[in-house]
Amino acid sequence: MKKLFVLFAVSLFVLPMTAQFKAKMHFTSMGQERVFTVYSSDAAYRYEFTENGMDGVIIVKKGSPDVIILMPQQKMAMKGSASDPMSMGNDPVASYQYYLDQGVLKDEGKETVNGVACNRAALYNKENPSQKMYTIWLSEKYTFPMKLINHIEGSGDATMELKDLEPWTPESKSFEIPEGYQVMSMPKM
Repeated sequence: MKKLFVLFAVSLFVLPMTAQFKAKMHFTSMGQERVFTVYSSDAAYRYEFTENGMDGVIIVKKGSPDVIILMPQQKMAMKGSASDPMSMGNDPVASYQYYLDQGVLKDEGKETVNGVACNRAALYNKENPSQKMYTIWLSEKYTFPMKLINHIEGSGDATMELKDLEPWTPESKSFEIPEGYQVMSMPKM
């Protein structure tokens, strides 16, 4: 019994602690609210949505310069740059990551977002320190923002907030282009 406890205690330090999840992502941009289902793991995340009767999936692998947009009804996949404005317009987290290098993050304290303890921070522009670009709520448990506000969108603040989080285990192909899909490059903006 003692050996089992020691092995368990050692595994806590050796194995990475992950908090993979599935949640509803409420995203409001340019006055339009959309609700996506987000699936997150340490290695990647994906959004699934239906818009105008068409299903779509956005896949972002952490550390990859590309974003993948799947269109299941057409069995088509589009690959594009994660820093392209079209990609960032569909992915509030990638947009925040893009601006992170251009800013200074300042701690604003602790808050709870939908039952998840978070650190609230503000991202200010390095070149114009009075310009607040983002407010973000980050959890130590999850590798994905629980909430963010984009203050630089141009037509009012864009917001993203996760609700209804539940544990999720990815399948081996959760973040891959399915077989039989035609792959195209996304047009550059």
